[in-house]
Amino acid sequence: MKEIFEYYMDITGVEWRIINSIFRNMWSYKFVPVEVIMKHSGVREEKLQRVLKSLGSDGVVENRNAPYVGSSLTFIGLSLYSLRTLVSRGKVDMIGKKMGEGKESVIYNCYSERYGECVLKFHRLGAMFKKIKEKRDYGDLHLNVLSVRSAGREYKALKKLFGVVNVPEPFAWEGNAVLMELINGRELFKTKLEDPQEVLEIILDGVRKMVGAGIVHGDLSQFNILVSEDIYFIDFPQYIEIDVERDEWKEYGKVEHGIEENGGEKDEEGTTRAKMESWRSHLERDVRNILQFFKKSYGIEKDINSVMNYIIGR
Repeated sequence: MKEIFEYYMDITGVEWRIINSIFRNMWSYKFVPVEVIMKHSGVREEKLQRVLKSLGSDGVVENRNAPYVGSSLTFIGLSLYSLRTLVSRGKVDMIGKKMGEGKESVIYNCYSERYGECVLKFHRLGAMFKKIKEKRDYGDLHLNVLSVRSAGREYKALKKLFGVVNVPEPFAWEGNAVLMELINGRELFKTKLEDPQEVLEIILDGVRKMVGAGIVHGDLSQFNILVSEDIYFIDFPQYIEIDVERDEWKEYGKVEHGIEENGGEKDEEGTTRAKMESWRSHLERDVRNILQFFKKSYGIEKDINSVMNYIIGR
């Protein structure tokens, strides 16, 4: 399979117009009708059909003939659109080799005259995302749209957390791609720590700071913590935003443990409780993952309840 820069160099001007047209209309159609592509790209039907067939053979688009004739971008096509847009905006000047590939993303090394050596992360959501899709109000949308939203969520989280806790600095977001700072580090599970107790304290303090900034990672583990000169948190597309104030949490904690009588309406208390329990369960899972890793790898044990109280600030 070709690398993305090889695809990029082979795309013609007409093909870029067609790719752009499909991207612009994919929010309205799972497969964009050829009539819509033709209208927005300015390419006549006969030529359009030939180009779509060629792009389909190259794996850039997926063509469908029933119940109507239409096309959608593949992961490669969506990534090509995102890369070209970043290049046209002067954000990316060169793209290098693939650094890593997982079920939900592909990561490339790249260079930007503005930012220096960077990482370009292309989000790719597939069948495994259905469980996440069911938990959020995404509706019946093409996975390309969800990949774009996933990239946007990660960019938003990094923007909010940068300067609060150690995360890669986010530089730009286009389509399914997030351009961010390159962190020269190794994943926690690949690193033999000299002082695991200190690292654990740093991680828990980082989680506490994220909660203070209104964010729960939602998928935290030894696989998305990088160890370099500092400890860095990565991979935020599944983050949960805390939409209740810390003081409200404290009041809920008092009510929950019988310290204070109910001082408000029952419905309001129930709403507050539901909001807090939603993100609290994700936070507890994140913390439990980290504690289990340090217990198994280094024999360090901590009480989950004490750690949760420390992080939430009760």
